[in-house]
Amino acid sequence: MNWKNAGEGAFFGWFRMLLTDLVLSVVGLRYCLSWRFLRYELHRRLFYFFCSPWAISRRFLDQQGEYDAQGYGETPLVTLAAIARRLELTEADTLLELGSGTGRNCAWLSANYGCRATGVEQIPQYVRFAQYLEHRYFSDNNAIPELDTTGSNTKVNSLCGDMFTMDMSGWNYVYVDCTAMSESCIRKVAFLCAGLPNDSILVTVNASMHALMPERFQIERAFTGLFLWGWSDIRFHRVGPPVE
Repeated sequence: MNWKNAGEGAFFGWFRMLLTDLVLSVVGLRYCLSWRFLRYELHRRLFYFFCSPWAISRRFLDQQGEYDAQGYGETPLVTLAAIARRLELTEADTLLELGSGTGRNCAWLSANYGCRATGVEQIPQYVRFAQYLEHRYFSDNNAIPELDTTGSNTKVNSLCGDMFTMDMSGWNYVYVDCTAMSESCIRKVAFLCAGLPNDSILVTVNASMHALMPERFQIERAFTGLFLWGWSDIRFHRVGPPVE
């Protein structure tokens, strides 16, 4: 997920995200009732309190020469819960998050709905720590894995790599926040997700895939959700041709 203010300094960006996230975290406390997820989340927050995910993202993008690219931001649990409730997730479902950041969304969805949730993220430091937490709190095997690019047997998995190389044929739900993406990047996401099976659901934030590929994406429902930067449009797309 991405923070919208690319030009902010590291300290100001960290402070703004910390303050906003604190308010939203208080609102989202009632969604942390799963003991497994609560332990996971406390461990994750402790680590990133001293090592800001905003600063990690900014440093990684600067090293890639993407000085004007966006940084970091998360989907608040209150908004993620609204999405999950409308999806009616079950243990039989498989969900993929494109641009999964620190991996919290996948952990929460699996802990609360039992679905198999996988996130793909390009920043190795995010993925390395996410995999550590996943194997500690969501697996009977507590061994710390090497940086994995293929996934594991746990119900929560973080993969490190380019999301545009993913095989999309095995997922029935996909979530992607397009807020900070360029138009060309959103088009690439549309072409990627066109490979999803018919009748799977693509959930996007601030992007209409129907407008780009009306022959492949049909909007099933839309609503607004609260994010760190304010209210944003969330769209549920059914993948497949229009119903006659």
